[in-house]
Amino acid sequence: MKLLAAFLLLSLMACTQESSPEGRSKIRDQSLETMIDSLHQQNKVMLDSIHSLSNRVKALELQKIQ
Repeated sequence: MKLLAAFLLLSLMACTQESSPEGRSKIRDQSLETMIDSLHQQNKVMLDSIHSLSNRVKALELQKIQ
């Protein structure tokens, strides 16, 4: 009986999210989603910087023409 109880306890402890393929895929998906969100934010910042630099170049070109 003690052996059965110990076996059940160990089997329940082994059933974590990392131990099943579905759990591992959920963890992987969450990690990928976090990385994609970070890349979207970086992309937005870079596009804002490019837009700002483009405006500065246009302003300098207008000054040069005048």
